[in-house]
Amino acid sequence: MRHNRFYRLLSLLLICLLVLGGCSAPESTETPDDVVPAPQEPEVTVGSGKTYSDELLDEERSSITIGKLSSEHIYYSEVVTLDPECAEYINEISIYDKEIDDTFIVHVSLPPEYDESKEYPMIVMTDGVWRLSDHPELRPLMVNGEIEPVIMVSIGYPNDYNYNEIRERDLVRDPESYLHFIVDNLVPYLSEIYSVDPENMTLTGHSYGGHWAYYALFNSDTIGKNTFKNYYIGSPSIGEKSYGQMIFYFENEYYKRCKELDCRVYVTVGADEEFDFIATIESFVKDIEKHDYSGLELTYEVIEGYDHDTVFKPSIKNTMKMFYGK
Repeated sequence: MRHNRFYRLLSLLLICLLVLGGCSAPESTETPDDVVPAPQEPEVTVGSGKTYSDELLDEERSSITIGKLSSEHIYYSEVVTLDPECAEYINEISIYDKEIDDTFIVHVSLPPEYDESKEYPMIVMTDGVWRLSDHPELRPLMVNGEIEPVIMVSIGYPNDYNYNEIRERDLVRDPESYLHFIVDNLVPYLSEIYSVDPENMTLTGHSYGGHWAYYALFNSDTIGKNTFKNYYIGSPSIGEKSYGQMIFYFENEYYKRCKELDCRVYVTVGADEEFDFIATIESFVKDIEKHDYSGLELTYEVIEGYDHDTVFKPSIKNTMKMFYGK
């Protein structure tokens, strides 16, 4: 009995010494018959699952048509009332994307006195069906010398589309495909036919498009190929989810990959929007600022006197002056 007690005390002493020394006693490699191993968490896959070509396919290139602004466009009368000459300086491009399996209508206005021997900044606006009027409204900033000459692009859809439904597809449900279309197809093609400065391009989005612009920003190092230097993000729908994830997820994933975000970003919201909506946007801006990205120039502004539907107009003017002002 004394020997057994001695050996038990000696074993306890050895275990204590192991613990105090920063080690742990070896664990048994055997699994008891009555213990079921805990199931492993499945890997989270965030994305469309599609395979993308990084250049225009033959069928996409052959689909392209280009001409002047069509008088059949639903907002043709509105824009020619703003500026009768816009029917001449706004070009209209139809382009098919295979991965999305749909056709986009893109409007491009070249700056006054466009010179092919010079390179020009380019601003790409989503929600193009509602951005057509911005072409004649922003052009005076160039004419009056307030900003440098800029190529303006707006991406829309054919006339008979359900714009609310199609926006949700491209800007919320499958933002990856839409970003691939812009970066892999549209921008390279526009750079072929126009004299674009590849180091000075701006991407914009409002509401659903603001959610999408954040998605594009936090995938700028991967899908985005660092194509855009500047981002305007207006009244972003922070509460929306893409591939089951809110925008916070994509920002955190970016931060895990990279501590540098060499972009200029302008975020706005209307002062007359819902209090909780504004608060959520401000909170996310603060979260981004806490990460203290190297190279990031982030400006946030609440614009007095405007609501969700009207704040884009003053915001896009501010954007042009901020990024391209003289």
